[in-house]
Amino acid sequence: MGNKGEVARGVFKSIVKIMAATTLFAGIHSLLASRAAKRVATEMLSERRRNALYRPFYNAQAVITFGALVLYGGKLPDRELYRVSEPLGGLMRFGQVVSLLYLIHGARQIGFLRFAGVPNLLAFLRGQTSVPREPEGQGPIIDVNGEMKATGPFRASRHPLNFGMIPALWLMPRMTVNLAAFNFVVTVYLIVGSAHEEERLRATYGQAYIDYQRSGINFFVPRRLIRLSRNLTTHSTGLAIRQACHPFS
Repeated sequence: MGNKGEVARGVFKSIVKIMAATTLFAGIHSLLASRAAKRVATEMLSERRRNALYRPFYNAQAVITFGALVLYGGKLPDRELYRVSEPLGGLMRFGQVVSLLYLIHGARQIGFLRFAGVPNLLAFLRGQTSVPREPEGQGPIIDVNGEMKATGPFRASRHPLNFGMIPALWLMPRMTVNLAAFNFVVTVYLIVGSAHEEERLRATYGQAYIDYQRSGINFFVPRRLIRLSRNLTTHSTGLAIRQACHPFS
């Protein structure tokens, strides 16, 4: 009994630590994405240097801090919650692949190199006087008419990259306590961060983004997925009612 209690306390401490560490990671990520942080960088570096260097720096710190988080979490005591057997496990992995492809498709609409800040950095290295800013957040780009170019996944969700992460996180055939704690914090952050990102996009693009918000495109979950979920729920409810009314049919 004593050993079980010690194990339970150890796992609980791990949950608290992994959630705290993930919250810290998310906080740093969000702070550096803020307009205030970018203004400070501009004051320190000049606008030209900031435009060239900020996005590569931001991406590099995200990779480094996430790697540190993974290494830290891997050293904490953990416990398996469940393990899904085949063929359901294979279906879950397939769902992860689909969600990641959806995420990649969304990043493609922005432009992989633009999203990474490569054109800005190259312009700086070539000595160009004017270095353009990187895209503000993970929103669609502005077209030649000054409107948000909502193509691909951006026609179904205003934040397809953030949404695409959630199925990839939760459709794990093997789930542990620490992974579930990490997934929970990241899921909350992706939703709250998307709302924070909307403020930055609206401040940057003005009426163009406001029109995009009012266009009927869902904030987070794609409309088709909501419709599919409702249809499945309705079908399941109807089937359950029919079985209840005619149990021997």
